[in-house]
Amino acid sequence: MTDTQKPTALCPDRYPEFRCIGGQCEDSCCIGWRVHLDKTTYHYYKNNRHKALFKLFEQSVKRSEAKSDDKHFGVISMGEDGRCAFLDNENLCRIQSNLGARALSPICANYPRRANQLGEQLEYSLSLSCPEAARLTLLDERSMHFVQTDIDPALTHISALGSGLNNDTGLMLLNDLRALIIGILQSRDLTIDARLILTGLLLEDFEAATQAPQPAAEQQQRETLQRYVALLGQPASLQNDIDQLQPNLILKMSLVTALLGEIPTSAHNTRFRDILKEAAEGLSFQDQRPATDSERIECHAKAYASYYAPYFDHHAHILENYLVHHVFHSLFPFARTTLIAQYRELVCNYLVVTTLLLGQAAFRKTMTAEVAVGTIQSYTRFAGHYTHFKETIERLFKEQNLTSVSTLFAVLANFRSSSTNPALTAADNPLT
Repeated sequence: MTDTQKPTALCPDRYPEFRCIGGQCEDSCCIGWRVHLDKTTYHYYKNNRHKALFKLFEQSVKRSEAKSDDKHFGVISMGEDGRCAFLDNENLCRIQSNLGARALSPICANYPRRANQLGEQLEYSLSLSCPEAARLTLLDERSMHFVQTDIDPALTHISALGSGLNNDTGLMLLNDLRALIIGILQSRDLTIDARLILTGLLLEDFEAATQAPQPAAEQQQRETLQRYVALLGQPASLQNDIDQLQPNLILKMSLVTALLGEIPTSAHNTRFRDILKEAAEGLSFQDQRPATDSERIECHAKAYASYYAPYFDHHAHILENYLVHHVFHSLFPFARTTLIAQYRELVCNYLVVTTLLLGQAAFRKTMTAEVAVGTIQSYTRFAGHYTHFKETIERLFKEQNLTSVSTLFAVLANFRSSSTNPALTAADNPLT
């Protein structure tokens, strides 16, 4: 960037359109959240004598109990109902109403916006835990693309890129890898499952190439990227090869049941609690009472064919946008864990989301955009605040021996056919 160029940030094309809908929001970010205060805001509130607010500042602004940095110096205590003390009866913020938006803490002012720094490139995105951001992101039928936007000086909380990038070449290679991952996830001639499987194969081969000594490693990584770009030019053959992988539906149901069983439903997050309860009821098939694994798979397959597939076969862009957003928003593949660990997290989130959606479709005997967005948004909000869930994912996947990419294929396929042999597991990579 030259001295005359205006600095910009890379963001999804719908990002600049976001506007908070305030009191009209169906899942307020001021209820059921732990709101941290930076050191400057904490002291500003404690020293503020505004007649309508100073008592609330004295009572509800507290020092963080745990050891914290300047960004997490204080907290706003929540009421027994989980509501922020500064939230009025119309679900509007008293601080903003009385003192203006500039008086908000950075976390409150910036949410659901997020800033990431990759080398010299600044990136902005929205959290899908916000209902309005989820609608804006998920319901766009076009393939998500990325544009440059003006720098927002208010976005001061910036996540730096992950570790292990010691030179510009490493950064560029991972950036090329991310671009290819997004390209695969947006390849609409392939099913969503096939796109995820192809992404896993790419990551496995790319990570294997990193084990070679330099400069051979760099050359092998580039050749890997080129090989998978070429594969995308043969979607029919690629889909046919991937279709040869047989799922293990018993293992899938066992894993998803264990994952859902680990989710603590907060009394304050009634929206997610209700979604989880309805999905569980929808998948229980109490009127049919399936007794065996085969009968359970048959019930799931019927629910998939009757209620889930008729909607998502024509609205696959919702799941596509969810996956592409996850890659961009979460710094995939730049995060501090291995590529395979990042892939497991992506697969897990996809499994939970699609299972909740299947349960919701079975419960309602239909699927709508409103239900799809609400389900994904509520789960994203839970996953972002239950910090131990990632550890739970790792533990459960290890217990099921789902530690490699090839073993994860067994749980990716959906309940498309009652004729699927539930005893079969994923085959070796059919593309090599």
